[in-house]
Amino acid sequence: MQKRAIESVMSKMTYYLDQRYQQIRRVNPKVEAIWEDVLWQQMTSLRISVSGDKSFGPVRFHVAELMLGDDTKRVRELFSLKSQASLLGEIVESKESDGHKTHGALEIHDNRSLAQFVDPSTSGVIVLIQTFIWWDLEDASDWARFDSKAALINAFEQNGITPEMADYYKEVMAIDRKPTAEDVIIHECKMMKRTLEQFRFRRGVEPAYQMIVKRDPAATENPDQIIEAVAQQLNLLKNLRAGHPLDPNVAEQFARALGTEAAHVTQEKAIAFLDNMVQGNKKRLKASLSGVGTGAPYNLKRSQLDEFDKKYLESIKGRKVDETPA
Repeated sequence: MQKRAIESVMSKMTYYLDQRYQQIRRVNPKVEAIWEDVLWQQMTSLRISVSGDKSFGPVRFHVAELMLGDDTKRVRELFSLKSQASLLGEIVESKESDGHKTHGALEIHDNRSLAQFVDPSTSGVIVLIQTFIWWDLEDASDWARFDSKAALINAFEQNGITPEMADYYKEVMAIDRKPTAEDVIIHECKMMKRTLEQFRFRRGVEPAYQMIVKRDPAATENPDQIIEAVAQQLNLLKNLRAGHPLDPNVAEQFARALGTEAAHVTQEKAIAFLDNMVQGNKKRLKASLSGVGTGAPYNLKRSQLDEFDKKYLESIKGRKVDETPA
C-alpha cells in the first residue's frame, strides 16, 4: 500500500513538472541544458519526503498514504504554510536569514548554494522547480486519491467486499451495522466527490501565474514522415558528394523549387539545396519530438477538471451521492 501510494503521487508530480518544463522552455530554451539534472535532484528529495512519516500528536502517519486517505484535516496540514507538519520546509529551501555565517559553517549547505558556486544563473532553476513542486503537490495528491477511489469503486463492484473490509468500513463510516458492498461503494463515491470538489475549488482561486499553460503539438507535424524525408535526403546527399550524377527527375524537382531550368541545376547547387533542406528538417524533427506545442494555449488543470467530472459520473453510475460526505 505504501509503495503504491508513493508511486502514484510521484507519477502525477512527474507529469505536472514535465508540462511545466515545456512551458518554461518555450520562454527560455536555455533551461534545457540543466533541467534534467536539477529535476532529478529535487524529485529524489521529494520521494524521500513522501516516503517518510509525519507526527500528529503522539501518532505518526506515512505521508503518501495520508495523501491518498480521507483525513482531510491532516492532509491540509501537510500543505499549510504554518503547520509543524507542513512539507514546505522539505520542498523549498529557504534563504539564510542574514549575511552572517556561523564560524566554521560550510559555504555549500544545500542545492541552492551548490548551484550558486557552480553557476549563479542555475540557482534560479532550482528555486523554480522547488516552487513548482509546492504549487502542484496538493493537486497531484488529489489526482492520485481521485484515481485510487475510482479503482476502489470498480473493484468493489466487480468483487464485492470481504468480512474484514466490512468490519473496517463499519468503523470508518461510524455506523452500528456491517455495511454492504453497495454501502461501501456509496461511501467511496462521496469521498471521490469531496476530492473532486477540492480540486475544483482550487481552480477557481488559482492565480494566473501558478497555472500550467499547455500547448498541444501541431497535428500536421508527423515525426515519422520527417525522419523518412531526412533519411532520403541524406542518402541522396551522400551519393552526390561521392560524385554520382544527379538523376534527371530529381533535377526537375530541384529546378521547380529553385525557380530555374533543370539544365541550370549543377551538382554544387543540388548539394547546397539538399543540405539546407536537411538542416531545416532536422529542426522540424527536433520540435516535433520535443513536445513543444504550437497549438492554442489552455489551462491544463482546468482541462483536467473536465476529465475528472466525466470520470466521476462514470464511476457513480447514476447513484445518488449526498452533498455531505459520509
